[in-house]
Amino acid sequence: MDYFEPKTIVIAVCTMVFLAIVLDVVRRRKRNRYDNIQMSSREIDRSVGYEEDKDPFSESQFPSGRSRVVARDGEHDFSERIENEKQNSLFDQPEQGTLALDNEPVVERAAPAPKTRPKKQPSEKSKEPPQQEILVIHLMTTTGQTCSGQSLLDAALNQGLRYGEMKIFHRHTDENGSGPVLFSMANLLNPGTFDLTTIGRQELVGVTLFMAPSDLEKPAEVFDLMIETAEYIAEKLQLNMMDESRSSMTKQTIEHYRQRAQQAILFQERSG
Repeated sequence: MDYFEPKTIVIAVCTMVFLAIVLDVVRRRKRNRYDNIQMSSREIDRSVGYEEDKDPFSESQFPSGRSRVVARDGEHDFSERIENEKQNSLFDQPEQGTLALDNEPVVERAAPAPKTRPKKQPSEKSKEPPQQEILVIHLMTTTGQTCSGQSLLDAALNQGLRYGEMKIFHRHTDENGSGPVLFSMANLLNPGTFDLTTIGRQELVGVTLFMAPSDLEKPAEVFDLMIETAEYIAEKLQLNMMDESRSSMTKQTIEHYRQRAQQAILFQERSG
């Protein structure tokens, strides 16, 4: 102990204390830095809504195609994804706005607007031709009743109707069944045809008379002939005359039909 002076001992002790203080300060700084890093990671987790078991968009009203703010990826480190998102945000500017979760803005990019093709103006060739005018008269039994097929056949033949194409009856320009068709008569029930071999034993609920006035030279006169035929059959078989909407055929309806027949031929002449 003779070799160490009191002054030397004091200096050595002070040096050791100083080194201890320095080491303690360094240790505390490292520990604080580590705690700050851990705290930042937890704050980031909460700010972006990153939870292990809950998906904030799982209850979306959209069944598919839902946009997610943060994608989960178990194969990469989470802090690395956060860093990549920060770097991407420096280059990609938000296009729709920001969605703030716990005061931490997260960019939600808007989907690109679908490309719309200019509408093509319809050409003259693409325009559909106007629908052909058809005048319809229904002859129907009272609900729950039927009429004899044989009586219908007799009345139809008496009015010059002849069984022919499409298995229905037609009224030609000549009563013997020759010449162009003026109007036709079909079964009221689908498929609208008649079986000539069994019609005499059938019970029917009604028939439909129809004509295409634009195909005729004198549609108004043909319409009057169809009305006479319809009235005759309706009287013989006790049937109700109905218009195309199956409402009662009144005098006003008949006159309206006659005007439609005349207008159809006028329209044909102008278009031709």
